[in-house]
Amino acid sequence: MPFFTRTTDKPRALHYIESGTGHPVLLIHGFTNAGMAWMQQIAALTFAGYRAIVPDLYGHGLSDAATAVTTVDELAGDLIALLDHLGIERATVCGLSLGGMVALQLALDHPQRVDRLIVANSQASFAMPELGPIVDGWLALFAQPDGPLKPFQATWPAMLNAAFRDSVAGRAAYNSWCRLAQRTSGTSLSQVVRGMRSFDVRDRLGQIAQPTLVIAGGEDKLFAPAAVRAISDAIPDARFELIAEAAHLSSLDSPDAFNRLLLGALGECMDA
Repeated sequence: MPFFTRTTDKPRALHYIESGTGHPVLLIHGFTNAGMAWMQQIAALTFAGYRAIVPDLYGHGLSDAATAVTTVDELAGDLIALLDHLGIERATVCGLSLGGMVALQLALDHPQRVDRLIVANSQASFAMPELGPIVDGWLALFAQPDGPLKPFQATWPAMLNAAFRDSVAGRAAYNSWCRLAQRTSGTSLSQVVRGMRSFDVRDRLGQIAQPTLVIAGGEDKLFAPAAVRAISDAIPDARFELIAEAAHLSSLDSPDAFNRLLLGALGECMDA
């Protein structure tokens, strides 16, 4: 179970999973999740001959709890340090939700480290006024004695489509993620969501030069397809794909469709 300690003025230990060999693909999970959310992609990438690098973001999973407000650019800096630690010069970067925000930050601030960009179910800004009530609601729930467990249980139906939730795999995932929520610090997640409030790269999207794929879920109740498509509309030559049956966690509830898009984008990268 590998850990990497980033030595900064605020040292932090980051847990990550590594699987396979070949071209590196960095998979970045969403808010309140962990690297295990990518299990179906890790298997697909490994069998297809790629090297999957899957961190638990700071404040999440088995990585250290966040003890101060943590911004998206700080999370991106952690991942550059992880790539340095692993001796990786360039990688394909794929992020979902918060992970998509981190992926955008990486492509903008460290373009020489990102050869292709895949952004799923995400936004180019979390500073929009209409998102304020969502953040305030999260902060209130995280402050309760059960911490992240209650908000996780409350939002699970909105995060995944009904077919997955009702499946054997969906019920197993729910139980596994409940255990994750029980051991996650609500204070830690509060520090991350406070940092997310300052994220806004809408005016910089035109600077992204990497080949980019943007994925939305037709049933996403958090980030509607039109809002996600705004990312691809602002990035030169970006491609937009809609997984009609997917909700917010499209990589989890619609893995076959998601993996086809992911592996297709990687194939284009290898042919370039």
